[in-house]
Amino acid sequence: MTTRARDRSATGDDARDLWDPVFQGRDPGERERAARDALAREWERVWELPLSFLRDKYQAAGMGRDTLPPLDAIPRTSKAELRENERRNPPFGTHRAVPLEHAIRLGSSTGTTGKPTLIFYGARDLEVHIEVGVRNLWRHGVRRGDLFTHSWPQGIYPTNVAGGRTYLAAGVVEIGVGPPVTPEVAAEHLALWDLLRPDAFMMTSAQLRTYEEAEARAGVAVTDLLSGRILVFLEASCQFPHPRLRLEKAYAVSIRNIGGASEIPGLATSDCRFHTGLHAAGDHFILQACDPDTGRELAPGERGVLVVTAFDMDACFIRYDLEDVVVAASDPCPCGETGPRYTLLGRSADVREVAGRKLLPVDVQLALEEFGAPEFRFLPQSTGGALDLEVESDGRGSAVKDVLQLSLGVPVEIKEVETGTLPRSTFKPRRVMG
Repeated sequence: MTTRARDRSATGDDARDLWDPVFQGRDPGERERAARDALAREWERVWELPLSFLRDKYQAAGMGRDTLPPLDAIPRTSKAELRENERRNPPFGTHRAVPLEHAIRLGSSTGTTGKPTLIFYGARDLEVHIEVGVRNLWRHGVRRGDLFTHSWPQGIYPTNVAGGRTYLAAGVVEIGVGPPVTPEVAAEHLALWDLLRPDAFMMTSAQLRTYEEAEARAGVAVTDLLSGRILVFLEASCQFPHPRLRLEKAYAVSIRNIGGASEIPGLATSDCRFHTGLHAAGDHFILQACDPDTGRELAPGERGVLVVTAFDMDACFIRYDLEDVVVAASDPCPCGETGPRYTLLGRSADVREVAGRKLLPVDVQLALEEFGAPEFRFLPQSTGGALDLEVESDGRGSAVKDVLQLSLGVPVEIKEVETGTLPRSTFKPRRVMG
């Protein structure tokens, strides 16, 4: 069959690493000064806009309009606090800088870890969302005229609310098929891709497994579709060399990792071809990896929760704790981008503390690499002092247990199940029970 796979050894203007090299590659000192000035403007907005939730919070901490506190001194805000604010002040709370009557678009998170969050976009929010999206597409290696397909949710999920505008701005043809919610739907996606032969794909690791399981039904091999293409991938373990290289070799594909937060306009992050961490837009975000207890910023390389401060948009997020566990980077990236960069490890809600160690699903994934990264999940914590896991091990449970205990440095108990028996997510993988 004829293939559209483009020669990725681009030359000339298409070969540059950054969409806007001058702006994205600004001197770090200049960028940091601009961010500090923008933070001062955001502080003013808190007292000018109808944001009584934030004003009350800051006044209770002894802060006022006239003095901008050090960033670390500003109290963090969590999603749980915003939900409680909406419960006390229905229906939309008193924390929104863009009220419903001023919104030009509406969106919603998926609610992967709880109740979906409604998002009200102002005009500037949408502009930022589109600009960041174009930068990410370029960073992925996607170019004008390419066909880009993705399995992201539709409806009022941000991909559908603003994504089409991003692809139009980049000159890229979007093929949004939605999640593979059933084996039949997954097979339909494979058949469509076999016909169109997209240049780049975006999916999660759970979705990739679903498509592989639908190959026989569709009569289409996933490896054939992906060979020579770009795979924009949501899978924490593939930020690390061994898992990424294993998959790149298996599918003859070029992987780009992604992250972000749907409730914050424009907070879509991705790594570059050098795979040094997920890049964020430094002209709109200050990112901190903070101690989950004190809220103080940690040194680069230490695990902390991702705390986001946004600026120069309609939305207002100051020290918003995403409760994602990350490691921030400070060394220069060879691609030339000077904005914030981090490695995403997982959700703080998924942390299991065993024998004094705080473990995430990605820690288990990396330890399971030598077994081909079988699917697994954390079982509810027992009182036995061990990490309890359910693993698709096909009779290798004893070996899996030994490797995990050695790698993680904690006692491990394994419940073996056959390959393909653990539940498959249609979007983001969930590897934690209870």
